[in-house]
Amino acid sequence: MIGDIFKIKKGGKKKKGCDACNRMFASDADLMNHKQVFHGKDLKYDCRKCGKYFSSMEEMRSHLQREHKYEGGR
Repeated sequence: MIGDIFKIKKGGKKKKGCDACNRMFASDADLMNHKQVFHGKDLKYDCRKCGKYFSSMEEMRSHLQREHKYEGGR
Protein backbone atom coordinates (compact mmCIF):
# COMPACT_ATOMS: atom_id res chain seq x y z
CA MET A 1 0.00 0.00 0.00
CA ILE A 2 1.41 3.40 -0.99
CA GLY A 3 2.39 5.54 1.98
CA ASP A 4 2.92 2.64 4.34
CA ILE A 5 6.03 0.82 5.35
CA PHE A 6 5.45 -2.85 4.67
CA LYS A 7 7.07 -6.10 5.70
CA ILE A 8 7.26 -9.34 3.79
CA LYS A 9 8.89 -12.65 4.56
CA LYS A 10 11.39 -13.86 2.01
CA GLY A 11 13.71 -16.76 2.66
CA GLY A 12 12.79 -16.77 6.35
CA LYS A 13 13.97 -13.17 6.90
CA LYS A 14 11.71 -10.21 7.40
CA LYS A 15 12.33 -7.49 4.84
CA LYS A 16 11.20 -3.89 5.07
CA GLY A 17 10.07 -2.04 1.98
CA CYS A 18 10.43 1.66 1.26
CA ASP A 19 7.00 3.19 0.69
CA ALA A 20 8.45 5.69 -1.82
CA CYS A 21 10.36 3.36 -4.17
CA ASN A 22 9.67 -0.22 -2.96
CA ARG A 23 13.35 -1.09 -2.39
CA MET A 24 13.75 -3.77 0.28
CA PHE A 25 15.90 -3.62 3.42
CA ALA A 26 16.81 -6.11 6.14
CA SER A 27 16.37 -3.72 9.08
CA ASP A 28 14.53 -0.59 10.22
CA ALA A 29 17.88 1.20 10.50
CA ASP A 30 18.78 0.40 6.88
CA LEU A 31 15.35 1.55 5.70
CA MET A 32 15.55 4.80 7.69
CA ASN A 33 19.05 5.52 6.37
CA HIS A 34 17.85 4.90 2.79
CA LYS A 35 14.92 7.30 3.25
CA GLN A 36 17.18 10.00 4.65
CA VAL A 37 19.73 9.70 1.82
CA PHE A 38 17.51 9.01 -1.20
CA HIS A 39 14.26 10.71 -0.32
CA GLY A 40 15.67 13.73 1.51
CA LYS A 41 13.89 13.49 4.83
CA ASP A 42 15.33 13.23 8.29
CA LEU A 43 12.82 10.77 9.73
CA LYS A 44 13.48 10.63 13.46
CA TYR A 45 10.04 9.79 14.82
CA ASP A 46 8.09 6.59 14.23
CA CYS A 47 4.48 5.69 14.93
CA ARG A 48 4.32 2.64 17.19
CA LYS A 49 0.85 1.78 15.91
CA CYS A 50 1.60 1.51 12.18
CA GLY A 51 5.37 1.98 11.71
CA LYS A 52 5.33 5.17 9.63
CA TYR A 53 8.21 7.61 10.13
CA PHE A 54 8.05 11.39 10.56
CA SER A 55 10.59 14.21 10.57
CA SER A 56 9.07 16.04 13.54
CA MET A 57 7.11 15.26 16.67
CA GLU A 58 4.36 17.59 15.45
CA GLU A 59 3.99 15.63 12.18
CA MET A 60 3.74 12.40 14.14
CA ARG A 61 1.22 13.91 16.59
CA SER A 62 -0.95 15.09 13.66
CA HIS A 63 -0.72 11.61 12.14
CA LEU A 64 -1.76 10.00 15.44
CA GLN A 65 -4.75 12.32 15.77
CA ARG A 66 -5.82 11.91 12.14
CA GLU A 67 -5.13 8.20 11.59
CA HIS A 68 -5.43 6.65 15.05
CA LYS A 69 -7.90 9.04 16.74
CA TYR A 70 -5.33 9.93 19.42
CA GLU A 71 -6.45 12.89 21.58
CA GLY A 72 -3.61 13.10 24.10
CA GLY A 73 -2.00 16.35 25.17
CA ARG A 74 1.60 17.44 24.95
